[in-house]
Amino acid sequence: MLRRSIVTLVILLTTGCNRSSETPASSGTGCIERYEPSRDYFPEKITPEFASNFSVEYHNSYKVVSVRRPSDGGAENKYVLLQCGAPAPVLPAELSNVPTVTIPITSLFSSSATQMQVLVDLERVSALKGVGQARYITAEPVMEWIRQGHVTEYAPNDVIDTEMVILKSPSVVMSSGGYVEAYAALRKAGIVVVDNMDWQEPSALARAEWLKFMALFLNEEASARRKFDAIRDRYMVLKERTAHIPEKDRPRVMTGIVYRGMFEIAGGASYVSRLISDAGGIYVWSDNTAAGGTSVDLESQITRAAGADIWINGADWKSRKAMLAEERRYKEFKAFQRGEVWSYNRIVTPGGGYDYWSRGVTRPDLILGDLIKIFHPELARDHEFVWYKQVPAE
Repeated sequence: MLRRSIVTLVILLTTGCNRSSETPASSGTGCIERYEPSRDYFPEKITPEFASNFSVEYHNSYKVVSVRRPSDGGAENKYVLLQCGAPAPVLPAELSNVPTVTIPITSLFSSSATQMQVLVDLERVSALKGVGQARYITAEPVMEWIRQGHVTEYAPNDVIDTEMVILKSPSVVMSSGGYVEAYAALRKAGIVVVDNMDWQEPSALARAEWLKFMALFLNEEASARRKFDAIRDRYMVLKERTAHIPEKDRPRVMTGIVYRGMFEIAGGASYVSRLISDAGGIYVWSDNTAAGGTSVDLESQITRAAGADIWINGADWKSRKAMLAEERRYKEFKAFQRGEVWSYNRIVTPGGGYDYWSRGVTRPDLILGDLIKIFHPELARDHEFVWYKQVPAE
């Protein structure tokens, strides 16, 4: 009996070692060495819980990823993600012209600093080979990767060097919009350009869930699900702290800055509006229907927001005195008069990179904690400010 057990154990260990050379796709490493048509190479799967702008369909050796609202506003974009080592699949007719990407990708060009923290969270910074503009990056592991010479800057002057990108031939160029002509040229040259539209999502949790979108290209579903679930749970715990605050005890909150004669504000259907509500505030433009930033005339803003208790998300103001030098009519707002003006400029790089726009995208729980500490400090004694700080008088 003992001999049989030992033999069995040896067989199991040997089998396990053999299969480890065909690492499951979800581990983020390795290619298929002996393809088995009936095998599911993606045992770890994800489904968006809050994000509405991307989806994924799993097949045995490939995934079909869809971005419903791409940057150009046209029909949804699809991408076939084929596991390394698998033969080209027989695709339905509607996918015949869809770009195919071999995964896990090993060479990512990224146009947005907001995508950097996602790579850090997934522990896959090594896949990054190109960035649009390095000066806006705040994630230290990424900056160190750049300092080591592993990364090409392909749009330092806000103009994409298409010849350079084509020469480097990355697995994927991940876009966040804009650069229409340059991206068209890259696609024509056979470079896969993927739309990453996290900023179109209506809530902070939905934006953060694009961590899973990046994970699809890296076969890091298990890691993404684990990290996002922890962030979601922390967010919900914080949200519960303010859930039962009566309306009379909720501060009225305004946002924005004067720009070219208009007041630029967060839309009433934006993720900022949702954050204000979840933090126990009342957004003065909550009935506005814009899902992103929008403009109102200064007179309308004064009428609507003159009595607001707190002002957030303006500019990188050094003082309220500097604010008045910029626009004298800021003094019309109660929040200004009370000194309740708050900016998310606690962490800014010398090149003008705001950590709020990088790490903040994947950590809405920390943003919510900051806002609760501003709106209801008694409910956030255990929280230290991460990004927000009060604009001083002088």
